[in-house]
Amino acid sequence: MVTRGTWSPVPDRGEWIGRRDAGRACLKTARNALAVADAGDDGRLIVQGAILAAIAYGDALTIRVAGIRNGTDHQRLPDTLRHALGNRVPQGEITRLARLLRRKDDSAYGHRALTLDDARAVVAQAETFAAWAEAELVRG
Repeated sequence: MVTRGTWSPVPDRGEWIGRRDAGRACLKTARNALAVADAGDDGRLIVQGAILAAIAYGDALTIRVAGIRNGTDHQRLPDTLRHALGNRVPQGEITRLARLLRRKDDSAYGHRALTLDDARAVVAQAETFAAWAEAELVRG
């Protein structure tokens, strides 16, 4: 069964700038938190910041390119991104985004602490996604 997805039209395509800026801010916050973290600190908030950055970048792309925004289910963002950008999105970036999003609930609601090594890995993946997204946003 083919579904339309969970996206909706955005009345003002200029909203992409705010979402991009939110992505930049979330990623900067995650990097800064990593820089001052002490060994043994819980990395959950760092992971959450990196994931929120990826979500914001994904939204910025879908708004800028197609005038749509993903719905409330963040797990569907890779589908919305593919719909908006088509084959312009490398499968590797779709996979990277999906992997980041799979960590969202555990980092936000999970009962176990995440190590700083976990946080560094997630931030690195978010940085890679953000670099690709920034280039695509310039491309328009």
